[in-house]
Amino acid sequence: MSGSLVLINEVNVTSGATASITGIDSTYDVYKLQFNNVVADTDDKDLNFRFTVSGTADDSANYSYGAFEFRDDISFPNRNGTGSTYLPVNISGQGTNTGESCNGIMYAFNHANAGDFSFVTMEIVSEDFADRLMGWQGGGALLEKQATDGFEFFWESSANFASGTFRLYGFSK
Repeated sequence: MSGSLVLINEVNVTSGATASITGIDSTYDVYKLQFNNVVADTDDKDLNFRFTVSGTADDSANYSYGAFEFRDDISFPNRNGTGSTYLPVNISGQGTNTGESCNGIMYAFNHANAGDFSFVTMEIVSEDFADRLMGWQGGGALLEKQATDGFEFFWESSANFASGTFRLYGFSK
């Protein structure tokens, strides 16, 4: 497996309403998106994302997802939704205190295939505004047949980024 991951793009954010990372094309069958230390500048905000088409976020109401949320404060709820204009990364409100951040890995499939749906699997861990540790395991799709080339992340209620690193990798064929 040595050398099988190829770094395509890296984006570091310290401000702004969105963080976009592109670079998906037909070069690889599967892409890996890794993000670390993603923090909002406002307390109690949810992180979301959309797929990009030619670098522009697709905000159509064609997103669906399902996930299992692991939490340290309550039983583990199933989360799901359909007909949304985005996919959630966490829905428990990210905080601004020291140590609060969102980290995760997504695997992207079919993004360069205009004849199929683009979808991702998600593995996410975060600490929220109430110092609760939680994980997120699931997947989501854009139920629209078109080629997509990346991701645009954003916070609810027009919050901005305080920090975050996003890395996009391709898996060698």
